[in-house]
Amino acid sequence: LKSYSDVVASSFSTQVPIVSTKDIAGVVKNVVKTEDRSKNIILYGVTEDPSIETEKTVSEVFSRVGEKPHIGFCERLGKKTTDKPRPIKVCLTNSDAAVRLRKCGKRLREIPTTRRVFVAPDLTREERQERKKVVDLMKAKKRASPEQHFYIFKGEIWSHAQNAPSPPAPTKTTPTACATA
Repeated sequence: LKSYSDVVASSFSTQVPIVSTKDIAGVVKNVVKTEDRSKNIILYGVTEDPSIETEKTVSEVFSRVGEKPHIGFCERLGKKTTDKPRPIKVCLTNSDAAVRLRKCGKRLREIPTTRRVFVAPDLTREERQERKKVVDLMKAKKRASPEQHFYIFKGEIWSHAQNAPSPPAPTKTTPTACATA
């Protein structure tokens, strides 16, 4: 007959995996990076003017839709070129502000002077590559079915009829259907 402590000891030694401190440190590092990125947004299409500070430019863009973000700092990304403006990385004080400003993107496109400004989350290189694949698939679907309205929601392609008389029920486009288009 085994004692209670022998049974408990044998069950824990076989069921609980041993996790190294290196694994734990890696997971914590990823969580911290994700949390830091959640406070950032990327602005595309904002014209470059060397005589005006980037932070002032960002504040002016968002003031057009009634937002006054508390900007930690902002900087232009990449090498300066003459053909298109560099994106701006905006670091905000909290992630709620970043979400609120990303939602302003639609209103920015309704204003003629900011029609070309696009607000995006700060993504890692891998996340940007995955996003690009989904966008390319969506563009192929649009070319194949111009009567449909396609959009991306939570990383998946959705669609509905473009000239529907009432709000239609969106239909999810499966990844396999996207790949065949």
